[in-house]
Amino acid sequence: MRKAVIFDLDGTLANTDEVHKLAWEIALRKMGYEVKVDIRHLLGRKTIDIAKILIGESNAEKLASVKTEIYNELVKTLAKPKPCVIDLINRLRDVKIPIAVVTSSMRNSAVQVLKVIKVEPDVLVAGDDVKLGKPNPMPVIEAIKRLNVDPNESVGIGDTIYDVMAYYSAGIREILVVRSSVPLNEEEVRKYDAKILDSLCEISDWFEFF
Repeated sequence: MRKAVIFDLDGTLANTDEVHKLAWEIALRKMGYEVKVDIRHLLGRKTIDIAKILIGESNAEKLASVKTEIYNELVKTLAKPKPCVIDLINRLRDVKIPIAVVTSSMRNSAVQVLKVIKVEPDVLVAGDDVKLGKPNPMPVIEAIKRLNVDPNESVGIGDTIYDVMAYYSAGIREILVVRSSVPLNEEEVRKYDAKILDSLCEISDWFEFF
């Protein structure tokens, strides 16, 4: 029996995957670095972890801080809910299914985005709430604990392989992956028996799933 749903935020509930990419690019250039990689492949990890991958340890904290400041300004005007998000959340509320949001974003950024898209989860676990972020299962395990449910009673929904890995390692076996701007290796995703959706509208269309 499904007793809870755990959502990723950026690229899943909100269109902010693209906003994160833009903020990283602006922050890198502001600090004098060239953008040499496709940042979309890193989205889903904690901010500080991405910063370390991009420029190494020495200036990572500064880059993470600059990026977060830029991002928090951008989301005020650019953040929007993904298609069918509000309808799906309302339906879950109607059937008394608790909702958690597990995000690699900093808490202040996540709270701001959730306010903009008008989603109020029962539980929010952000990147600065736990020591290790996705793909490590620690944030998902924390959400399950706060929801007071078992992993096999939970559904995990995200848009990246890091979401899938975190859900699976936490014991969740019902995993849905929603396409976003983040490149998706479908073969890798299906190794975890995850179902790939074009949008959350597909869940609304067959809501008997819950």
